Amino acid sequence: MMNNEQKKALREQYEQRKPDMGIVCWKSGDRMWIAKSKDAKADYNSTSFQLKLGSWPNREMQRAYNADPDSFEWSLLKKLDYKERDEDHSEDLELLYMMVMEEYPAAEKMKPGK
Repeated sequence: MMNNEQKKALREQYEQRKPDMGIVCWKSGDRMWIAKSKDAKADYNSTSFQLKLGSWPNREMQRAYNADPDSFEWSLLKKLDYKERDEDHSEDLELLYMMVMEEYPAAEKMKPGK
Protein backbone atom coordinates (compact mmCIF):
# COMPACT_ATOMS: atom_id res chain seq x y z
CA MET A 1 0.00 0.00 0.00
CA MET A 2 1.23 3.51 -0.82
CA ASN A 3 1.99 5.99 1.88
CA ASN A 4 1.00 9.65 1.68
CA GLU A 5 4.43 10.77 0.44
CA GLN A 6 4.30 8.31 -2.46
CA LYS A 7 0.77 9.42 -3.36
CA LYS A 8 1.82 13.07 -3.24
CA ALA A 9 4.85 12.39 -5.45
CA LEU A 10 2.70 10.51 -8.00
CA ARG A 11 0.12 13.31 -8.03
CA GLU A 12 2.83 15.92 -8.64
CA GLN A 13 4.35 13.79 -11.40
CA TYR A 14 0.93 13.48 -13.07
CA GLU A 15 0.27 17.21 -12.83
CA GLN A 16 3.66 18.01 -14.41
CA ARG A 17 3.31 15.65 -17.36
CA LYS A 18 3.08 17.04 -20.87
CA PRO A 19 0.41 15.11 -22.73
CA ASP A 20 0.67 14.67 -26.49
CA MET A 21 -1.29 17.47 -28.18
CA GLY A 22 -2.12 17.68 -31.83
CA ILE A 23 -4.43 16.28 -34.46
CA VAL A 24 -5.79 12.79 -33.89
CA CYS A 25 -7.18 10.55 -36.60
CA TRP A 26 -9.44 7.52 -36.75
CA LYS A 27 -9.26 5.76 -40.09
CA SER A 28 -11.30 2.98 -41.65
CA GLY A 29 -10.58 2.03 -45.24
CA ASP A 30 -10.46 5.23 -47.26
CA ARG A 31 -12.43 7.25 -44.70
CA MET A 32 -10.77 9.30 -42.01
CA TRP A 33 -12.06 11.42 -39.16
CA ILE A 34 -9.87 14.01 -37.50
CA ALA A 35 -10.03 16.26 -34.44
CA LYS A 36 -7.92 18.59 -32.32
CA SER A 37 -6.69 17.08 -29.08
CA LYS A 38 -5.12 18.57 -25.97
CA ASP A 39 -4.48 15.08 -24.58
CA ALA A 40 -4.29 12.45 -27.32
CA LYS A 41 -4.16 9.41 -25.03
CA ALA A 42 -7.16 10.53 -22.97
CA ASP A 43 -9.12 11.38 -26.12
CA TYR A 44 -8.29 7.99 -27.63
CA ASN A 45 -9.59 6.22 -24.52
CA SER A 46 -12.75 8.33 -24.39
CA THR A 47 -13.55 7.96 -28.10
CA SER A 48 -12.81 4.25 -28.09
CA PHE A 49 -15.09 3.72 -25.10
CA GLN A 50 -17.94 5.72 -26.65
CA LEU A 51 -17.61 3.93 -30.00
CA LYS A 52 -17.79 0.55 -28.26
CA LEU A 53 -20.88 1.72 -26.35
CA GLY A 54 -22.49 3.00 -29.55
CA SER A 55 -22.81 6.53 -28.16
CA TRP A 56 -20.34 8.49 -30.31
CA PRO A 57 -21.91 11.86 -31.35
CA ASN A 58 -20.86 11.57 -35.00
CA ARG A 59 -23.49 9.13 -36.27
CA GLU A 60 -21.69 8.47 -39.59
CA MET A 61 -18.50 7.52 -37.79
CA GLN A 62 -20.48 5.39 -35.32
CA ARG A 63 -22.24 3.55 -38.18
CA ALA A 64 -18.90 2.86 -39.88
CA TYR A 65 -17.48 1.59 -36.58
CA ASN A 66 -20.51 -0.64 -35.96
CA ALA A 67 -20.19 -2.11 -39.45
CA ASP A 68 -16.51 -3.06 -39.05
CA PRO A 69 -14.85 -2.17 -35.74
CA ASP A 70 -11.70 -4.15 -36.59
CA SER A 71 -10.99 -1.90 -39.57
CA PHE A 72 -10.58 1.21 -37.38
CA GLU A 73 -7.09 2.50 -36.77
CA TRP A 74 -6.12 5.41 -34.52
CA SER A 75 -3.12 7.70 -34.83
CA LEU A 76 -1.74 10.99 -33.64
CA LEU A 77 -1.56 12.44 -37.13
CA LYS A 78 0.33 15.64 -36.27
CA LYS A 79 1.92 16.39 -32.91
CA LEU A 80 2.06 19.93 -31.57
CA ASP A 81 5.45 20.87 -30.17
CA TYR A 82 4.97 22.98 -27.06
CA LYS A 83 7.01 24.06 -24.05
CA GLU A 84 4.62 25.03 -21.26
CA ARG A 85 1.81 22.74 -20.18
CA ASP A 86 -0.32 25.50 -18.65
CA GLU A 87 -0.34 27.84 -21.64
CA ASP A 88 -3.40 28.04 -23.87
CA HIS A 89 -2.57 26.18 -27.09
CA SER A 90 -5.98 26.61 -28.74
CA GLU A 91 -4.77 28.89 -31.54
CA ASP A 92 -1.80 26.66 -32.37
CA LEU A 93 -4.07 23.61 -32.45
CA GLU A 94 -6.54 25.43 -34.69
CA LEU A 95 -3.77 26.36 -37.16
CA LEU A 96 -2.46 22.79 -37.17
CA TYR A 97 -6.01 21.53 -37.71
CA MET A 98 -6.51 23.86 -40.68
CA MET A 99 -3.22 22.71 -42.21
CA VAL A 100 -4.23 19.05 -41.82
CA MET A 101 -7.65 19.71 -43.37
CA GLU A 102 -5.86 21.20 -46.38
CA GLU A 103 -3.51 18.23 -46.55
CA TYR A 104 -6.40 15.72 -46.26
CA PRO A 105 -9.38 17.42 -47.95
CA ALA A 106 -11.50 14.25 -47.79
CA ALA A 107 -11.09 14.00 -44.00
CA GLU A 108 -14.22 14.39 -41.93
CA LYS A 109 -14.66 16.05 -38.55
CA MET A 110 -14.84 13.56 -35.69
CA LYS A 111 -17.37 15.55 -33.70
CA PRO A 112 -20.26 17.49 -35.17
CA GLY A 113 -19.60 21.24 -35.06
CA LYS A 114 -15.97 20.90 -33.95
